[in-house]
Amino acid sequence: MYYVIRAPDLARAKDFYTAVFGWSYTEDHHIQGSSPAGGLAEGEPGTDLYLEVPDAAAAVALLRELGREAPDPVLSKSGWSCQAEGGLLALWQPADGYAQDNPKCAEGDLFYFVVPVADDAALERYRAVLGWELSTGSHPNGWNIENSEPPGGVFVDHAGRPDLYFRVADVDEAARRIRDAGGTAGDTQPNSAGWHASCSDDQGVSFNIGALRQS
Repeated sequence: MYYVIRAPDLARAKDFYTAVFGWSYTEDHHIQGSSPAGGLAEGEPGTDLYLEVPDAAAAVALLRELGREAPDPVLSKSGWSCQAEGGLLALWQPADGYAQDNPKCAEGDLFYFVVPVADDAALERYRAVLGWELSTGSHPNGWNIENSEPPGGVFVDHAGRPDLYFRVADVDEAARRIRDAGGTAGDTQPNSAGWHASCSDDQGVSFNIGALRQS
Protein backbone atom coordinates (compact mmCIF):
# COMPACT_ATOMS: atom_id res chain seq x y z
CA MET A 1 0.00 0.00 0.00
CA TYR A 2 1.20 3.48 -0.87
CA TYR A 3 -0.54 6.83 -0.41
CA VAL A 4 0.03 10.22 -2.01
CA ILE A 5 -1.12 13.62 -0.74
CA ARG A 6 -1.36 16.12 -3.61
CA ALA A 7 -1.31 19.89 -3.10
CA PRO A 8 -0.71 22.90 -5.38
CA ASP A 9 2.13 24.26 -3.23
CA LEU A 10 4.42 21.37 -2.31
CA ALA A 11 6.70 23.32 0.02
CA ARG A 12 3.71 24.67 1.93
CA ALA A 13 2.24 21.16 2.21
CA LYS A 14 5.49 19.84 3.64
CA ASP A 15 5.52 22.57 6.27
CA PHE A 16 1.90 21.84 7.21
CA TYR A 17 2.34 18.09 7.69
CA THR A 18 5.62 18.54 9.50
CA ALA A 19 3.84 20.82 11.97
CA VAL A 20 0.95 18.37 12.41
CA PHE A 21 2.62 14.94 12.27
CA GLY A 22 6.33 15.69 12.55
CA TRP A 23 7.03 14.31 9.07
CA SER A 24 10.34 14.73 7.27
CA TYR A 25 10.96 14.01 3.61
CA THR A 26 13.43 12.56 1.15
CA GLU A 27 14.65 14.48 -1.90
CA ASP A 28 11.91 12.87 -4.01
CA HIS A 29 9.19 13.87 -1.51
CA HIS A 30 8.64 10.47 0.13
CA ILE A 31 7.76 10.65 3.83
CA GLN A 32 10.75 9.32 5.74
CA GLY A 33 9.97 6.28 7.86
CA SER A 34 6.31 6.21 6.86
CA SER A 35 4.71 2.81 7.39
CA PRO A 36 2.91 2.05 5.13
CA ALA A 37 4.86 4.11 2.61
CA GLY A 38 3.61 7.53 1.57
CA GLY A 39 4.63 10.73 -0.12
CA LEU A 40 3.64 14.21 -1.24
CA ALA A 41 3.22 15.47 -4.80
CA GLU A 42 2.37 18.71 -6.54
CA GLY A 43 -1.10 18.80 -8.09
CA GLU A 44 -4.76 19.48 -7.53
CA PRO A 45 -5.73 19.05 -3.84
CA GLY A 46 -6.53 15.42 -3.03
CA THR A 47 -5.23 12.04 -2.03
CA ASP A 48 -4.52 8.78 -3.84
CA LEU A 49 -4.32 5.36 -2.20
CA TYR A 50 -2.47 2.73 -4.23
CA LEU A 51 -3.65 -0.73 -3.24
CA GLU A 52 -1.10 -3.50 -3.49
CA VAL A 53 -1.38 -6.34 -6.01
CA PRO A 54 1.17 -9.09 -6.72
CA ASP A 55 1.01 -8.54 -10.50
CA ALA A 56 -0.22 -5.20 -11.85
CA ALA A 57 -0.39 -6.43 -15.45
CA ALA A 58 -2.55 -9.39 -14.41
CA ALA A 59 -4.83 -7.08 -12.38
CA VAL A 60 -5.28 -4.80 -15.40
CA ALA A 61 -6.01 -7.80 -17.63
CA LEU A 62 -8.67 -9.00 -15.19
CA LEU A 63 -10.32 -5.57 -15.09
CA ARG A 64 -10.48 -5.57 -18.87
CA GLU A 65 -11.99 -9.06 -18.87
CA LEU A 66 -14.64 -7.69 -16.51
CA GLY A 67 -15.47 -5.00 -19.07
CA ARG A 68 -13.64 -2.07 -17.53
CA GLU A 69 -11.11 0.24 -19.15
CA ALA A 70 -7.73 0.19 -17.44
CA PRO A 71 -4.44 1.72 -18.61
CA ASP A 72 -1.22 -0.24 -18.88
CA PRO A 73 0.84 -0.12 -15.67
CA VAL A 74 3.68 2.41 -15.55
CA LEU A 75 7.08 1.60 -14.04
CA SER A 76 8.68 3.94 -11.49
CA LYS A 77 11.31 3.61 -8.78
CA SER A 78 8.75 2.15 -6.35
CA GLY A 79 7.25 -0.38 -8.79
CA TRP A 80 4.44 -0.72 -11.32
CA SER A 81 1.26 1.34 -10.89
CA CYS A 82 -1.88 2.47 -12.70
CA GLN A 83 -5.18 4.20 -12.00
CA ALA A 84 -8.30 2.38 -13.21
CA GLU A 85 -12.05 2.86 -12.70
CA GLY A 86 -11.80 6.47 -13.89
CA GLY A 87 -8.93 7.13 -11.50
CA LEU A 88 -10.79 5.83 -8.44
CA LEU A 89 -8.94 2.49 -8.22
CA ALA A 90 -5.16 2.88 -7.96
CA LEU A 91 -3.09 -0.31 -8.16
CA TRP A 92 0.52 -0.83 -7.13
CA GLN A 93 2.93 -3.70 -7.64
CA PRO A 94 5.84 -2.82 -5.33
CA ALA A 95 9.45 -2.98 -6.46
CA ASP A 96 11.81 -5.09 -4.37
CA GLY A 97 12.23 -3.57 -0.93
CA TYR A 98 9.08 -1.42 -1.06
CA ALA A 99 6.47 -3.91 0.15
CA GLN A 100 5.57 -3.97 3.85
CA ASP A 101 3.84 -7.12 5.03
CA ASN A 102 3.24 -5.73 8.50
CA PRO A 103 3.18 -1.90 8.62
CA LYS A 104 4.00 -0.57 12.07
CA CYS A 105 1.32 2.16 11.88
CA ALA A 106 2.88 4.32 14.58
CA GLU A 107 1.88 7.91 15.36
CA GLY A 108 1.70 9.95 12.15
CA ASP A 109 1.25 6.83 10.02
CA LEU A 110 -1.74 5.78 7.96
CA PHE A 111 -3.53 3.27 10.17
CA TYR A 112 -6.98 2.91 8.56
CA PHE A 113 -8.64 3.64 5.24
CA VAL A 114 -12.11 3.49 3.70
CA VAL A 115 -12.66 2.80 0.00
CA PRO A 116 -15.99 4.04 -1.41
CA VAL A 117 -17.43 2.09 -4.37
CA ALA A 118 -20.37 2.98 -6.59
CA ASP A 119 -22.43 -0.20 -6.33
CA ASP A 120 -22.39 -3.95 -5.65
CA ALA A 121 -20.96 -4.66 -9.11
CA ALA A 122 -18.00 -2.40 -8.38
CA LEU A 123 -17.52 -4.11 -5.03
CA GLU A 124 -17.32 -7.50 -6.73
CA ARG A 125 -14.74 -6.19 -9.21
CA TYR A 126 -12.61 -4.82 -6.40
CA ARG A 127 -12.86 -8.15 -4.57
CA ALA A 128 -11.80 -10.05 -7.67
CA VAL A 129 -8.86 -7.80 -8.48
CA LEU A 130 -7.59 -7.19 -4.94
CA GLY A 131 -8.44 -10.54 -3.35
CA TRP A 132 -10.35 -8.91 -0.52
CA GLU A 133 -11.98 -11.03 2.17
CA LEU A 134 -14.94 -9.08 3.52
CA SER A 135 -17.14 -9.21 6.60
CA THR A 136 -20.23 -7.14 7.39
CA GLY A 137 -19.37 -3.74 8.82
CA SER A 138 -21.01 -1.77 11.60
CA HIS A 139 -22.62 0.78 9.24
CA PRO A 140 -25.27 0.24 6.54
CA ASN A 141 -23.63 -0.68 3.20
CA GLY A 142 -20.31 -1.02 5.01
CA TRP A 143 -17.82 -3.89 4.89
CA ASN A 144 -14.62 -4.69 6.76
CA ILE A 145 -11.58 -5.80 4.74
CA GLU A 146 -10.29 -8.73 6.79
CA ASN A 147 -7.01 -9.39 4.95
CA SER A 148 -5.54 -5.89 4.73
CA GLU A 149 -2.65 -4.29 6.60
CA PRO A 150 -3.32 -1.65 7.74
CA PRO A 151 -7.00 -2.55 8.21
CA GLY A 152 -9.62 -0.90 6.05
CA GLY A 153 -13.26 -0.79 5.09
CA VAL A 154 -15.53 -0.37 2.07
CA PHE A 155 -18.71 1.65 1.63
CA VAL A 156 -21.09 0.78 -1.21
CA ASP A 157 -23.08 3.56 -2.94
CA HIS A 158 -20.49 6.17 -1.97
CA ALA A 159 -18.33 6.51 -5.11
CA GLY A 160 -15.28 8.71 -4.66
CA ARG A 161 -11.71 8.67 -3.47
CA PRO A 162 -10.58 6.72 -0.39
CA ASP A 163 -10.67 8.32 3.05
CA LEU A 164 -7.32 8.20 4.86
CA TYR A 165 -6.93 8.04 8.65
CA PHE A 166 -3.65 9.00 10.33
CA ARG A 167 -2.81 7.92 13.85
CA VAL A 168 -2.24 10.47 16.61
CA ALA A 169 -1.81 10.16 20.36
CA ASP A 170 -4.57 12.64 21.19
CA VAL A 171 -7.21 13.78 18.70
CA ASP A 172 -7.96 17.08 20.44
CA GLU A 173 -4.28 18.03 20.62
CA ALA A 174 -3.68 17.05 16.99
CA ALA A 175 -6.75 19.07 15.97
CA ARG A 176 -5.24 22.10 17.69
CA ARG A 177 -2.00 21.66 15.71
CA ILE A 178 -4.01 21.40 12.48
CA ARG A 179 -5.88 24.63 13.20
CA ASP A 180 -2.68 26.41 14.27
CA ALA A 181 -1.11 25.40 10.94
CA GLY A 182 -4.03 26.90 9.00
CA GLY A 183 -6.15 23.80 8.45
CA THR A 184 -9.57 22.82 9.75
CA ALA A 185 -10.57 20.07 12.16
CA GLY A 186 -14.04 18.89 13.10
CA ASP A 187 -15.25 17.81 16.50
CA THR A 188 -13.77 14.67 18.03
CA GLN A 189 -16.09 11.70 17.46
CA PRO A 190 -16.07 8.32 19.24
CA ASN A 191 -15.86 5.07 17.30
CA SER A 192 -15.52 1.38 18.10
CA ALA A 193 -11.71 1.60 18.29
CA GLY A 194 -11.25 5.02 19.88
CA TRP A 195 -11.80 8.54 18.53
CA HIS A 196 -11.46 10.38 15.23
CA ALA A 197 -11.99 13.76 13.57
CA SER A 198 -12.44 14.86 9.98
CA CYS A 199 -9.90 17.47 8.88
CA SER A 200 -8.44 19.36 5.94
CA ASP A 201 -5.08 20.98 5.42
CA ASP A 202 -4.44 24.62 4.53
CA GLN A 203 -4.81 23.85 0.79
CA GLY A 204 -8.09 21.97 1.01
CA VAL A 205 -6.90 18.35 1.15
CA SER A 206 -9.28 16.24 3.24
CA PHE A 207 -7.98 13.62 5.69
CA ASN A 208 -8.83 12.15 9.08
CA ILE A 209 -7.01 11.70 12.36
CA GLY A 210 -7.64 9.00 14.92
CA ALA A 211 -6.48 7.74 18.29
CA LEU A 212 -6.86 4.18 19.50
CA ARG A 213 -8.46 3.36 22.83
CA GLN A 214 -5.92 1.75 25.14
CA SER A 215 -7.07 -1.60 26.52
